[in-house]
Amino acid sequence: MGLMKKRGLVAVVVGVMVLAGCSSSKKSSGPTTTAASGSPTTAGAGGTTATTATSVATISGATTTGVTATEIHVGAILYKAFYADGLTGFEARIKKENDAGGIYGRKIVIDAALDDGQDNNTDLTAAKTLVQQDHVFAVAPVFTAAFNGATYLNANKVPFFGWSVQPIWCNLNWGFGFWGNDCDETTQPTTGDFVVQEEKLFPDKSSTGKTIAIVAEDNTSAKVEATDLAAIWNQHGSKVVDLDSSIPTPPAVVGDYTPFADKIMNSNAGQPPDLVEIVGSVSDTLLLYRKLNELNYKGIVQDFDLYDPHFAASTKGLVTEIQVQPFEAAATVPAVQTMVTDLKAFDPNLSPSQPAAAGYWTADFFIQALKKAGPNLTREALYNAINSGFTYDYNGGGGAPVQWPLAHHMIQVGLGFVQANGTGFTVLVPLATVPLIPNVGYKKP
Repeated sequence: MGLMKKRGLVAVVVGVMVLAGCSSSKKSSGPTTTAASGSPTTAGAGGTTATTATSVATISGATTTGVTATEIHVGAILYKAFYADGLTGFEARIKKENDAGGIYGRKIVIDAALDDGQDNNTDLTAAKTLVQQDHVFAVAPVFTAAFNGATYLNANKVPFFGWSVQPIWCNLNWGFGFWGNDCDETTQPTTGDFVVQEEKLFPDKSSTGKTIAIVAEDNTSAKVEATDLAAIWNQHGSKVVDLDSSIPTPPAVVGDYTPFADKIMNSNAGQPPDLVEIVGSVSDTLLLYRKLNELNYKGIVQDFDLYDPHFAASTKGLVTEIQVQPFEAAATVPAVQTMVTDLKAFDPNLSPSQPAAAGYWTADFFIQALKKAGPNLTREALYNAINSGFTYDYNGGGGAPVQWPLAHHMIQVGLGFVQANGTGFTVLVPLATVPLIPNVGYKKP
């Protein structure tokens, strides 16, 4: 997940129980505004702004497939083993809207929720089934790290909405991730300066002089991310004492994490570093953290994926980056409290997980876009409503406002940190936007 571009995009890989938005990692775009010329600008380091020209031409047409006088038909594609809570979160927000009368008198109906097993071929078949057999208006929600149907849907001008956790979403103008669309980190000239938030984890709130170990899986995107993280830490006066991108990527199985943990424990001239950053899947993160605990590591261990109540007991002390407001902010952020109330009303047993929140915000974004499209609903009207200029702000309950069409190639989120406390999570660093800085991993075309 990443702050991405974003903060950066780490590999989307299979986890132990739940995949919690693990595509990107952490460097997100900062707060965005609109310049007088109409070009979006993004706040950068030192108060400067970097203008990012972006536009999407409006289109004509009147495709009303899946729309009746009283209903809007959609279909979902997801990997249910990891994202079942995401579908439930989506359904909870949809039910609330339907109970209130729907959108211009139309209720949203989920015709099918197809499990792609996180397999590319199955995913493409699912996309074709929803379009050619079920004749849905839009595909929503999408929760998978094997979204091979994305280009098919885009080519056939079928809107799709969900959680963008892999670069295939990048620049697909019929695709709408609730926090923006992911892209290959190396295609992004700027990245978020995450250290301005993360250094608040240290007792003195400063990264200067701190020693950092960064460990990552051996896939290309994780390696790029790890290198980028190291450069930004070093820019802030920290010292990266271990940069290791050799952990085998799942489905490969690591039999013993001792060599990786031992290297970390001795990376600071024979001593442990102040902070360990893990760029990896749920399974690798969980087991490496467990090994570091066995070796009595006393510093900070930070990951990107394990903000989920399923892991709170087994990861006590682990610090996880978050990119939208956590459930723990409900007492101070009304929109989060509304989400919690809606989820509990729909399913009292639902875990307050990242997938559940992603499903809820996806539905909320979809609903707001439908309202902007107006009562004469067509696929083209929805496309134009978003791509002509639309800002989604989570009703004040998310991170940075997500501006379209800029979001087709830039995830726009905030950045904060929570810590597992054994039964839940404690917010250590509240969510905030971060400035943009040049991306050292950027490869000019």
